[in-house]
Amino acid sequence: MSATAAAAQTEPEEEGERMVGGLNITERVAEIEEQGYTIVPDFISAEEIARIRHAFDTEVRITEMRAIGTKTGQTWRAHNLLAKTRAVDYLFLDPRIRALVEGVLGNRTQVNVTTLFNVLPGETRQFLHQDDGLWPIPRPHPHFVCNALIALDDQDVENGATHIVPFSHKWHDRRVDQSVETLQVEMRAGTMLMWEGGLWHGGGANKSRDRERLGFFMSHNVAYLRPQEIQLVSVPREVARELPEELLRLLGYHRFGLGVDGRDPVDVLHDGDVVNPHAQLAAEWRSQAAR
Repeated sequence: MSATAAAAQTEPEEEGERMVGGLNITERVAEIEEQGYTIVPDFISAEEIARIRHAFDTEVRITEMRAIGTKTGQTWRAHNLLAKTRAVDYLFLDPRIRALVEGVLGNRTQVNVTTLFNVLPGETRQFLHQDDGLWPIPRPHPHFVCNALIALDDQDVENGATHIVPFSHKWHDRRVDQSVETLQVEMRAGTMLMWEGGLWHGGGANKSRDRERLGFFMSHNVAYLRPQEIQLVSVPREVARELPEELLRLLGYHRFGLGVDGRDPVDVLHDGDVVNPHAQLAAEWRSQAAR
């Protein structure tokens, strides 16, 4: 049984604890709240890694990326994954991920960023940064970003494992300090690192001679903030129409406030009626009222 198939199973819960697919969600969310991150070994299986890797190699167009302090061009990235492949749809719907993200952010969440990245030998270290820094909201503020990195290669100090600064998501009175001591998160392939958006972190330098560092990154934010990737535009409508409703909700097809002329955005996606079919001109309403 794959790790994600196991996740669909339910099991009895201890009093005050929520268990999903063998994962203690209550404990993991508490870890994120306290130290800013949690590490889940064996989150996906070797078979899942192989399938995702094959799809990334054969379906996904990628670009060279120089960002957040790196200038070598030795990182490959592919954003907007949900327009390019169906290989990771199921992970966004994984009940363990849904429970963890909603445990941190609440139940109104959406997809923020979807990224494949590959850190090649010779890449330098990223600057430490906060993923929730894009939105100009004074700190402290409620959590509004929750991120996950799933390792598809073993990740260690030599090939550039991610640097994090535990507890830094609570340091509201200071700016990110590049000289601070960090922890490099070494992970076997299949492990997931999840963190709160305020945690200081950055990719490590790949000092190996011939080892790549492939990973899958997913970010969620609360549904009332603009996401970094505008999924309603990024994923073509003909693709979106084939996706399950739960995933469409995460892409932004959720009825937030008025919806589309008073209608559910998922209905509008499928029928294309951006004007409510029940809408009438004022003269027609007056005519009906006069009868």
